[in-house]
Amino acid sequence: MSELKYSKLDSNRFGLVIYRSKIKVIDAPSILSQILLHNIDTAIIRIPTDQLSQIHKLEKIAMPFMVTDTLAYYEMDLTSYKEVPPINSDLEFVVAKPSDHPAINRIVRETFGSYVNHYRMNPFFDNEHVTEGYQDWVRSYAENDPTRICWLVKREGKLVAFANFNYENEMKAKGILYGVKPSERGKGMFNDIMRYAKLYSIERGCEKIQVTTQIENLVVQAAWTKQGFSLDRTSNTIHINSMLTKSVFDNFSIKTTLESTDFNPKKVSNRHILRQINYQFDFKQNIVTQNHRFVNIKTLEPGQEYQLSFSFPIGNKGLLRVLDAAEKETYMLVYFDLKHFLA
Repeated sequence: MSELKYSKLDSNRFGLVIYRSKIKVIDAPSILSQILLHNIDTAIIRIPTDQLSQIHKLEKIAMPFMVTDTLAYYEMDLTSYKEVPPINSDLEFVVAKPSDHPAINRIVRETFGSYVNHYRMNPFFDNEHVTEGYQDWVRSYAENDPTRICWLVKREGKLVAFANFNYENEMKAKGILYGVKPSERGKGMFNDIMRYAKLYSIERGCEKIQVTTQIENLVVQAAWTKQGFSLDRTSNTIHINSMLTKSVFDNFSIKTTLESTDFNPKKVSNRHILRQINYQFDFKQNIVTQNHRFVNIKTLEPGQEYQLSFSFPIGNKGLLRVLDAAEKETYMLVYFDLKHFLA
């Protein structure tokens, strides 16, 4: 299992503790231990589609998770590329600079303001911040770095499209993000962007070019296929929404000593914890809870004092974190739904 790595940009953008990793094998116990160690709200992992059958392993840790997208990677061999004439001969390609950031913000919002990706699929992420993420991403390619290029595509001096490409690998160009204004679509402009990128990449000595898109973006994939690209692989993005720090309402904690069961005097069962949840919500606040999902991490001992910490990741979701009295170790997590509020 690859180590989950802290994503500063994502964390700052969404106000959550977000870690990421690309993996080939799902090691559920390792994921759980890392989530607890770093108090992670969302762990974003990407796995090859042919390994997606491993997703059942995540059921073992019982944390809420969702498959949020499928990415398709296309590649083309540039060593035998034969140049074709442009469809639009009046396009101008300008390498963007930091001074172009305001223009980049505008065209990205126009082209990607509602584009669906794995961030938009997650109900815990704010949609407006997703658009801002695209803007940050594109601007990062307009920082005078010769290995990261953003082209502003203009027609008669007006900005009509953009394209980001990565040249950190000298032998392979990577297409990152591209957008054409809605009013300019259907005119062959996207094909011209790809043509320009291929020629530029060949001049830099690249032998291959790679491009990526969401699997449902059939129009773009059809265009790539016609241009000589072929599907290389696909991967899936999984979000594990552990939500250990997020709370939209005031969280609260209580200390309690748990009693043993009638059937086993050395054991505390999930039913004891459910009774505590029902008391705190159903009895004290007239709030109905349901769909309780238990993540059993360490054995709860009868007669021991524990800290019960309640939080609310979103308005209709609750989380109970059972810790030791010193609040150093997590013994159990319980995710549950808040069905409705009663007067």
